[in-house]
Amino acid sequence: MPVKDEELRAAEAHIVRLEEELLRLKDVKRDLQMLREEHRRLRHSAEGRVAKILSAPFRLLRRRKLTKAVDQDEYGRWFARHRVSAEEAAKLREQSRTFSYRPLISILTPTFNSDDQFLTAAVESVIAQAYENWELVLIDDGSSDPRMRGLLEKQGQRDARIQTGFQDHDGISSALNAALSRARGAWVALLDHDDLLEQDALFRAIELLQNDREADVIYSDEDKIVDGKLAAPMLKPDWSPEFFCTHDYLGHFVVVRRDLAQPGFRSEFDGAQDYDLLLRISEKTDRIRHLPRVLYHWRRTAESTAHNIRRKPGALEAGRRGIEEHLARRQENARVTIDWETHLYRVRRQITVEKILILINGSAGDADRIRAKTDFPNIEIVANLKEATGEYVLFLDSDLEPLNENWLSAMAEQLSNRKIGAVGARIVSSEGTVESAGLILSPDGKATSAFAGLARNFRGANRQLQAVRNYSAVSASCLLTRVEMLHRTLPGNAAGSLSPSRTGGFARDDRIWVGTEYCLRLREQGLRTVSIPYAELRRTSKKENASVLCLDLQKRWPEIFRRDPYYNPNLSGERTDFSLRT
Repeated sequence: MPVKDEELRAAEAHIVRLEEELLRLKDVKRDLQMLREEHRRLRHSAEGRVAKILSAPFRLLRRRKLTKAVDQDEYGRWFARHRVSAEEAAKLREQSRTFSYRPLISILTPTFNSDDQFLTAAVESVIAQAYENWELVLIDDGSSDPRMRGLLEKQGQRDARIQTGFQDHDGISSALNAALSRARGAWVALLDHDDLLEQDALFRAIELLQNDREADVIYSDEDKIVDGKLAAPMLKPDWSPEFFCTHDYLGHFVVVRRDLAQPGFRSEFDGAQDYDLLLRISEKTDRIRHLPRVLYHWRRTAESTAHNIRRKPGALEAGRRGIEEHLARRQENARVTIDWETHLYRVRRQITVEKILILINGSAGDADRIRAKTDFPNIEIVANLKEATGEYVLFLDSDLEPLNENWLSAMAEQLSNRKIGAVGARIVSSEGTVESAGLILSPDGKATSAFAGLARNFRGANRQLQAVRNYSAVSASCLLTRVEMLHRTLPGNAAGSLSPSRTGGFARDDRIWVGTEYCLRLREQGLRTVSIPYAELRRTSKKENASVLCLDLQKRWPEIFRRDPYYNPNLSGERTDFSLRT
């Protein structure tokens, strides 16, 4: 199916689902109105007044239980254990004064009709920083609220390190550029006018630079402020280029070298101006470092994209154009679409390969079944790689059944990116739960399937199951790679599980082990691995094991098992379901 036809059908299907949801909500609204009317009638009846008196103690008890449940939020408890206290911040302040490298950090904050309380809290979070060599540049973008000038001037009087400026209303990029032009620091950081920094945010960035002076961009984990409480943590992977092209997961808190931030923000990308800037910076450097700590709190308001990207469709389109221009500058033949179910971006690269080999050790019936459910125009299903020709080869278990006809095309698109060495699919069990969506490596030497056991449409963990995502490895149950890389990575006299077998495939039967070893060999050659949600296959027989002990591989690649770069160390290593580590 042509890409445009496929996108149109996806959009139409999404609209149908929205219309069905709208009808359901209308029914709920009608039922709610009827219940309210009945409730009003009962309250004014004699029976209703008696019931109200009798139920009062139970209503009070229920209210107390609900309050306790909200106060004992799991993430709130977790974060309270991990954030620095005022006493610890004081010690970090003393430690930072001994740093050999103490650069000035310029924090850029545009304002527009800001809430007095929120802006004051944002400024106070900067003043409280354990690292003291900073400046805060507040630029008002022509607020219509006449009180804003006085509010900013009041903030500027609180600390000599705060400077303020005013301009006619010209958009957020213009205000950020005005702040950037005033910045004196070697590094710049971005802070929205209603958000908060943790006390150790700047300290952690500069602490990293004490031993890693080559870093150009530093980003941290973040969460959201929802109804006055901290919630919805985004615990991010290390730098993941393909994942970054699905959405701006770097988000906040980001610190970049000032010279890399030039020539600044572009007004035509207002709403996604930070994303556009970071995409351009990523073309200049890959020295992008991750601080696996929640250092930034993004306030969710009705006006922010933190609340709901649907409220700012212009920002979504600006981000899409930003990625498309980014790919064009890199001379990549690709276009960018929006996945309307998740509002993630999807890069659609031009497929240049003419034929794909599918290597399965199954029967003729298995081959016919795969062929009938694959729309790729030229495939060759073989049982012996040595007897076939082609550019790409897919290792596929014979008991996997494609769930969508364009599954192979979706995988092949990724290999059009020459930085990608292996592509995995999402494998689901016969019960419809996730069997494998990529592999997580852990310090105990295990390689474990990500999201194993969860529903295939799971939307948690910031939609990471639904995004094209980098992993350290994928299972060889369904692994697409280039034939040239296979021969280069697996010489004929290679030892171990990756030696060519009598069928020309992998010698070892354990698909998790095989996939891990092959992908780590590719990593040694500077190639990345991705798993994609747009290629789904169902296991028709019993599920494969979700976890395999790979001690020999751990001995060879101890660092990546000690800390898998694509799995945040604050997440559970036992469950690998992207839940909090307890």
